[in-house]
Amino acid sequence: MTAIFQTSQFKKDFKKTRRSRGGGRTSASSKLTIVETPGDGYRPIKALHLSVYDNLPFAVLGFSVTNHRQITARITRIGILDKARFLPGKELTETRVLQGGAGAERNRVHNQLEITAYNNLLVTGKIDGARHSLVVGGLAYHEFLRQIELTEKKRQFSVTIEDPQGKRIPPGTRYDADDTVFLDFSTGDPFVSLERYGLAMRDANRAHPKIYDFPTLCGWMVSSGEYGEGRPINNSRELVGQMELARKSGILNYTPVAIRLEPDFYCNSNYGDTQQGWWDDQHWAKYGSLIEPYETFGKFCGKIRELGGIPFTYIQSNMPSNDFAMAHPEWMLGNDISRLHAEHRHHMPYVKFDFTDPGFQAHTLAMWQRLRGQGLQGIKFDYPESAWCKDGGFEDPSFTTTTAYRKVFELTREGLGESAYIHERNLGEYGTPRLDVTAGIVDLQRVWGDSSHFEPEMASRIGLRWYKNRSVFGYYPDGKSFKNLDTDARRTMLSLVGLISGRIELGTSFGRMTPEEQHDLTRLYPIFPGTRSFRPVDMLVEGREDPSVYAYQIDSGWSQIIFCNNHDQPHTVTAPISGNQADTGSLGLDPHASYYLYDFWNDEFLGEHQGSDSITRDLKPYQALTCSLHRIEDHPQFLSTNRHILQGFTDLADVNWNQETMTYSGTAKVIGGEPFVITLANNGHEPDMASASSGQAGVITEGKGLSRLTLTSETNADVKWSVTWTRASAR
Repeated sequence: MTAIFQTSQFKKDFKKTRRSRGGGRTSASSKLTIVETPGDGYRPIKALHLSVYDNLPFAVLGFSVTNHRQITARITRIGILDKARFLPGKELTETRVLQGGAGAERNRVHNQLEITAYNNLLVTGKIDGARHSLVVGGLAYHEFLRQIELTEKKRQFSVTIEDPQGKRIPPGTRYDADDTVFLDFSTGDPFVSLERYGLAMRDANRAHPKIYDFPTLCGWMVSSGEYGEGRPINNSRELVGQMELARKSGILNYTPVAIRLEPDFYCNSNYGDTQQGWWDDQHWAKYGSLIEPYETFGKFCGKIRELGGIPFTYIQSNMPSNDFAMAHPEWMLGNDISRLHAEHRHHMPYVKFDFTDPGFQAHTLAMWQRLRGQGLQGIKFDYPESAWCKDGGFEDPSFTTTTAYRKVFELTREGLGESAYIHERNLGEYGTPRLDVTAGIVDLQRVWGDSSHFEPEMASRIGLRWYKNRSVFGYYPDGKSFKNLDTDARRTMLSLVGLISGRIELGTSFGRMTPEEQHDLTRLYPIFPGTRSFRPVDMLVEGREDPSVYAYQIDSGWSQIIFCNNHDQPHTVTAPISGNQADTGSLGLDPHASYYLYDFWNDEFLGEHQGSDSITRDLKPYQALTCSLHRIEDHPQFLSTNRHILQGFTDLADVNWNQETMTYSGTAKVIGGEPFVITLANNGHEPDMASASSGQAGVITEGKGLSRLTLTSETNADVKWSVTWTRASAR
């Protein structure tokens, strides 16, 4: 890094300090401030702040601007790193770059240096045979977006902090930006560096995205003939009926269910008059969303919750009803409704709400507080691009485009509370950049346009952001319908969306869902906890457009693996068990150990594998399979369960082998009426007797050195179980 600012004067101040926001864990830091003080002319004084931390291998870059002139300065772009020479005099081979997408942005690994990206960027490759990696991106977000550019021909690297409207700095004042940049060039392993970035970004924005630990039925999608069933259920009465069917089906034994009512009457009907802006029971009922006997949101939410469901709804982000704009022109951008008559696409109005206006903020906040009091628990923001107001017109000129956009969601969070689920349908409509600027406010972003089918890139858009998924945002690829899916296709979709995303939205109604479909759906719940996601271990291997192997290491001896065929022909997927992960796409395990592999969906033992070997799986077109990989122990051990796709991670606890009593024991989360089967590797032992704290327990031996322990209970219960063993040679 040979250039940061091109300056005529520098004033350097190096001192020990303490971290505020943006540095990861609290630790002592060193802060270098470089000040550019212009001579004559009108430029303000700019300062770059670079902080490094005693126990962290990355730097945090920030800035401040002092306006020493007598006029307001509007800052729209700061070159934190501006055309710095990239690796001067060095040759980077086996180059890979990965941009940090948001929303529906395509993000794939490219074998090149030339790239422009929003949000963040990975560059990795080898210099003289040794791997080097650079991870740079937005850290704390408040008033600006981030853009990164790397040019291959000139080897110039730039990181800019930008906003279309910019920040106004009054005369004689200093602006200390909250917005910061993460920079790590000391960590060679690109997976480790990206995961460290994700956690630092989580910390800097105080992000705690809630896991959608339940399926969500989408009233709009089911009602759509193209994507769902063409059944008009997108109203309060019919959706309460769906919740009643869900309750009768028994799915609540496995997971709660969210029901989303979408009041999506658009402005291309009724002369542009809609529900938007009014946001009250009268207008939601007028346009067919609320129907007796649930003609208020209070009645709808109350009934859904009474039946054991979670009530969600929907809002159009910045698409005012014409009659609302007529009633409140002072709440529109620029206080201007003069183009209310002009024709426009339904999601591209000329007249928009002004979320910086104090009066409109109070109106909006009161609406969210009212809905919270009525029991609403989640919201989907449709067309959030309409709230990206790049042309300004704000009542409060201190707002940037970024802060005005964030205000939409901040009001929602304040009104609905910290426990609410907030969903940003961030598709990048009409050229709007897809950004991370809502980090710390929004729980979920969508990565695909309207669709109920599944294809491999849906998984890879999420999978290649694994380092931000769960730690900063959740991601999902729109709702999914079971129609026209055979068993393999259905299980592939559930595996990839359920495990890589963690959020399932349904376009198949509970009235049409078959027992087989519901059975497979329930294998995903509960969604596994924590901030870590499945890692796309082969993403850097030459020729991988979409990752074909994902791994989630539960502990040093147990990993869950997803094998994916991303092709329309049969294909063999190969995963080395050990070796350098960045170079080979390996699982990164011990080459000297031996492992058992078990296929969940096919309930099949796939034998013993040496740590120095590779696993190969022959897959059908577009098929994905989920397997457990366990290091072989010298005593009986579990390999899988039939209850959950993670094969014991969420449904077994306190598993222990007692050598003295030759007892293997644990606790199983048993569903009432469904046999809970644990597959055990005998490892030179034979089962003698099984017992359980409640219900029934039985163990039988099978071929291939396996046994099956079956637990049954009449009700849902945490069942303590144990199996006593003898050595096989003793009989």
